Amino acid sequence: MKKILTVLLVVLMTLTMFGCEGEEGPTEKSKKQLAEEAGKITIANVVNGTLGDKSFFDSGEEGVKKINADFGDKVYAETIELGYDTSTWQASLSDIFKAGWTIVIAGTYDMKDYVIALLEEYPDQLIWFYDEEWNFDNPDGWQYGPSENLYAMMFAQNEGSFVVGAMAAMVSETKKIAFMGGMDNTVLDDFYVGFASGAKYVDPNMDINVSWMNSFSDVAAGKDTAAGLYAAGYDVVFACGGQAGLGGFDQVITEAEGKWIIGVDGDQGAYFASLGTDEGNKKAARTITSMQKNVNVGFYDAVQKHLAGTLEYGTNVKLGLDGGFVSYSVTDTTNALFNADQIAAVEAIVAGIIDGTIEVPTAFGKAEGWFYGEFVPAHDSTKK
Repeated sequence: MKKILTVLLVVLMTLTMFGCEGEEGPTEKSKKQLAEEAGKITIANVVNGTLGDKSFFDSGEEGVKKINADFGDKVYAETIELGYDTSTWQASLSDIFKAGWTIVIAGTYDMKDYVIALLEEYPDQLIWFYDEEWNFDNPDGWQYGPSENLYAMMFAQNEGSFVVGAMAAMVSETKKIAFMGGMDNTVLDDFYVGFASGAKYVDPNMDINVSWMNSFSDVAAGKDTAAGLYAAGYDVVFACGGQAGLGGFDQVITEAEGKWIIGVDGDQGAYFASLGTDEGNKKAARTITSMQKNVNVGFYDAVQKHLAGTLEYGTNVKLGLDGGFVSYSVTDTTNALFNADQIAAVEAIVAGIIDGTIEVPTAFGKAEGWFYGEFVPAHDSTKK
C-alpha cells in the first residue's frame, strides 16, 4: 500500500511540476527579451498599415533587416504592423511604449497625434519620427516634441519628385502628366509640388493634374483614379499612395502603348521585374522610373549616429538627394526611353539641387492647397 501511495505521489508531483507546459508548452522568451538580456538596444519600427506596399513601409523593413545584419551585436530591431484599422492604433501604440523598447520609430502625418498622446506618459522614451515636422521650442505651441529624446527625419520628397517630374515631362507626348496621391496632406503636397516644379522646369507649358485617391490601401481606388487620368489624355501618372497606388500599375498595363507610370518610395519597376511573371514584366515595362524615398537609408543612418552619440535629437533633419536619402531609379525601361543626353540632363538637375543652384519649392510652411492655381515653377539661379 505504501508503495502504491509513493508512486501516486511521484505522479502527482510530476503533473504539478510540468502541468503548466501541457498543451501550450513552456513559455519562450521573445527576441526582444533575449536582446535586452544581452545588453542590446531594442528598436520597434511601428508601421501604421501593413508590409507589402512595395514602397514606403517595405523600404523601412529593408532598413530593419540591414540594421540587424550589420549591428546585430549591439542592436535588435523589429517591425510591428498596426494594420489599417485606425480605431486600434492608440491602444496598440500604447502597448508598444509600455513594453519598454529603447527606441520607437513611427512616422507619417497619420501617426503624429497618436504619438503626442503618449509623450507625457512616457517622457523618457526615445522616438524617431519621420515625415512630419515637430516644434521643439514652445511647449505650449503646436505639435511640441521633447528635444532631448525625439529625432525627426524629414525626407525631402520634393527634391526627388522634382527629378521624376522632369523625367515625366521629357517622356510625355501629350504634354499632360498627372500626380495621383493617397491623401491630401502636407507630405503628399510636397511630393506634388516637387513633381510639378520639375516638369515645369523642363516645359513651362506642361499640363499637370493632381488627383487624390483618399486612401493608402484601396487598390481599386487607385486603379479607377488612374483609368480616369489616362482616359483624360494624361500619358504619365506618378502613383504616390502606398498600396492604393499599386492600382495604377494594374491599370497602366491595360492601356494602349504610350501610357506610362512612375513608382514611389521603392524601386517599383525593379520589383515587378523581379517577380519573373508576365504581369510583372508588363508593369516593369511601363514604369519609367520611381521616386525612391529611401527610408531604409534614413533608419540605418540614424542607428549609426545614435551608436556614435551624434544623432541630432530635438532637430527636424532634412534628408534629401545629398546622401541618397531620396533618389530616382534607373531600370531597363528608363534606359530604353531616355537617351544619353536626357540622362545627362537629369543628372545635371540632381547636381543643381544638391549644390543649391536649383531651388525646389516645398509645401511645408505653406497654407493647405496653396499651389492650386498659384503654382510657381522652381527657379534656376544660374538663369536670368
